[in-house]
Amino acid sequence: MSNSPRSRHLNRRRFLKQAAVGVGVASTGWMGADRTVANTVAEEGFSFGLVTDVHFADVATAGSRHYRDSLDKLGRAVGEFKRRKLPMAVELGDFIDAGPSVEKDLQYLKTIRGVWERFSGSRHFVLGNHCVTALTKEQFLANCGTTVRRSYYSFDTGPFHFVVLDGNFRRDGVSYKPGNFSWTDTAIPPAQLGWLAEDLKAAGERKTIAFIHQNLDREKESVGVKNGPEVRAVLEKPGNVLAVFQGHHHVGGYHKIGGIHYYTLKAMVEGPGAENNAFAVVTIDATGGITVDGFGREADRRLE
Repeated sequence: MSNSPRSRHLNRRRFLKQAAVGVGVASTGWMGADRTVANTVAEEGFSFGLVTDVHFADVATAGSRHYRDSLDKLGRAVGEFKRRKLPMAVELGDFIDAGPSVEKDLQYLKTIRGVWERFSGSRHFVLGNHCVTALTKEQFLANCGTTVRRSYYSFDTGPFHFVVLDGNFRRDGVSYKPGNFSWTDTAIPPAQLGWLAEDLKAAGERKTIAFIHQNLDREKESVGVKNGPEVRAVLEKPGNVLAVFQGHHHVGGYHKIGGIHYYTLKAMVEGPGAENNAFAVVTIDATGGITVDGFGREADRRLE
């Protein structure tokens, strides 16, 4: 066995990843004030945590979806994010599964929120279709632990710009609410597209990452945003968007279209036990290169 510095680094990295997925990792807080975001980007890149399709519900397993196991799986992801002292983490939708009532969904949300809030960096939510099956968008946002009350918005962190999109609209422009939608009827309506165009223009030369639940690169499939080509055109126009991170398609996926990476993270809910966890740490370097450090079923990938 090689004992070169590179080999030792890889072995240590593999051990830490196995620990995060299989036996948990101790942690102490997140990035302190003495390490600025700018310095971090210059030295080692800006990193954030990413999870999707947690689908937590206190119900029995159905098919490949192990709803209760997501509680422990998310805890292990949070443990890794804390160990790395990440400044932020993003949840890409379907945080809870669709429950039988508002009361049950709020109970599920309260339980899984308790795990997510162990991470003390900034936490961002993308709305998924299961989040609004029994709850309205307003109810979900008021009870998930965020201070943001808009379903789509943007923010800056260091030299980067981030955009959270809401694909929970029907093709006729009507917003999802309990009982009025089919999960395959998905679009970004004109008002949100107009806002997105103005937001990206205002971001100027800031390198930008977008987040959405449904897929912008699979408009012909059930998981796709049906006006995906129109949305992609808006994203491509300013030339500052590096990547879009998505959930919804549980097996994951990747396309590069118009110079933008469309990366779909694997669903956390799929498969039993910690060994079937799925989450990632994404790092953007100073040149705009992106590395996905995957855990469990999520593979490592360099986006070029």
